[in-house]
This record gives sequence, structure tokens and C-alpha cells, in this order.
Amino acid sequence: MQTLLRFAHILALPCHVFARLCGIMLLLLTVVIMYDVIGRRFFNTGSFTVSDLEWHLHGAIAILAFGYAYIRDAHVRIDIFAQKMSRRVKLELEFWAILFFLVPFMLLLLWFGWDFAWRAFVRGEGPPGGMGLPNRWIIKSAIPLAAVLTMMGGLSVALRIRVAVARPDLVDSPFEYS
Repeated sequence: MQTLLRFAHILALPCHVFARLCGIMLLLLTVVIMYDVIGRRFFNTGSFTVSDLEWHLHGAIAILAFGYAYIRDAHVRIDIFAQKMSRRVKLELEFWAILFFLVPFMLLLLWFGWDFAWRAFVRGEGPPGGMGLPNRWIIKSAIPLAAVLTMMGGLSVALRIRVAVARPDLVDSPFEYS
């Protein structure tokens, strides 16, 4: 069981690293938005590049942090039916949902996201009209990366669920810090 917990911890590490990176990107996004607002309001300037940067940062933060949100149980969840279930049934349901829904969906997202980013790279895709940030493949590559991070976070939780079901004395919750 300790081996499963160690492996779950290893799977969760990249999620923690990208959560920190997203925190830095959030600060950068704040600075970029302030620059954009002040420039537009007081200096009558506007830039498609700055606007694109805002959208790219926002999008990257939203999808790259989901794996971390999942391991922290901070993602959106609607527990209408689960309220009345026992802890063990909830854990089993979560485990099987990870295996049959989350992992296959993330594999699809990885497959198609990789193709999406690769095509943008090969074509040298940029903004329409040439105004904005070039190299759209950079932001598009966040999609398959987010799929990998979310899958790693989900598998980390799944391993912790197995430990929580078999040895409740070792793990209070399969989610970190909950």
C-alpha cells in the first residue's frame, strides 16, 4: 500500500509543478491586463498582441491547472445522488468513473489535441490578418499537455482510492488536503 501511495505522489508531482506555474502566469496575466487597461484608457493605445496574450494566458491557466484541481477535489462537482451514498460507495464510484470516463476522455483529448497542435506547427499558423501573437501551436499544445496532467491527477486519485478502500487507516481521503 505504501508503494501505491508513493506512486500516487509521483503522479501528482507534475500537477503541483504546473499549479505553481499557473500561479505565476496568473500574476503575469494581472500585469498584462493592467497594462492593457491603462494603455487603452489613458494613452488611447490598443494592441492585438496584448489582447491575444491575455486570452492565451487565461486559457493556459484554466486548462493546465485542472489536474491540480482534481487532486485537491477543487473541481466542479454536482453530488445530487452521491449525498446519500456511503463513503465506500462514493469512493468506488469515483474510482470507476476515473477509469471509464476520465482516462478515456483524456486519451481522446491527448490524441486530437496533439494533432491540433501539430497541424498548427506544420502550417506555421498565426493570427488571422497577421495581427496578434504568432505561433498558435504554442497555445494549442497546452491542450494535450493538460490532458496528460489531468490523467496523471486522476490516476493519482484512483490509486489513493484503492488504498483508502483497502486500508482506511492509511488515507483519510483520496484527495490531497481535503
